Amino acid sequence: MLTKGDFHIHSTASDGELSPKEIIIAAKERNIDTIAITDHNTIAGIEEAIEAGKIYGVSVIPAVELSTRYFHQSVHLLGYFKNNQYNNTTFVEVLKLVKTHRIKNIKPILNNRTAAEDSGRHLTIIEGMNLLRTFGAAVVLAHPVRINPKYLNDILNLPFDGIEARYCHSSAEDTLKFINIALSKFSFYTGGSDFHTNNRKDIKHSLIGEPCLNSSEIQKFLNNSGVLQFS
Repeated sequence: MLTKGDFHIHSTASDGELSPKEIIIAAKERNIDTIAITDHNTIAGIEEAIEAGKIYGVSVIPAVELSTRYFHQSVHLLGYFKNNQYNNTTFVEVLKLVKTHRIKNIKPILNNRTAAEDSGRHLTIIEGMNLLRTFGAAVVLAHPVRINPKYLNDILNLPFDGIEARYCHSSAEDTLKFINIALSKFSFYTGGSDFHTNNRKDIKHSLIGEPCLNSSEIQKFLNNSGVLQFS
């Protein structure tokens, strides 16, 4: 039985301090038995994490953090994959275009399977949701506590599968609020540290497992999302 899960972690594949293997080792040391590496607009660290997870006994869910915009506000989406489409060569190419802000080049590659309208240099939330779902991901709103309150209610009315209710900078009141929203509007909620570094001077993020989902929360996430779990 899985007991502690951190589903928002960054590795050296994007802007994290530790390699995917080092993250697995650190998670094991902190008694975290299931994780998702959610690097920014890349899946480059997933395979290393999966292989290390098999060695050290840490389950790994393939995931990504996708950058989008809503009225010029940065909004991040967490995609947790239900199949091996995260390794699809087209998806990898599309992520490179997202990372380099070449959004107009996405639509021809996807053969109109998802909207990539003339939205400038960034995906809109809806475009991001469509993109992730095209490649088999459950879509989660990342750290709603960090979103401008002016836009939050409108964003929460969009068709997410879940939201990140437990987050490193959420107060107990924030956490309870977002858990209640998730239970009433969505299929599940997730939680994570948004880990980038072990440097305790990093006040923007937290250490692996701070916070984490407990056993029943992990099971609900796995059951209701249908995501892949490598162990």
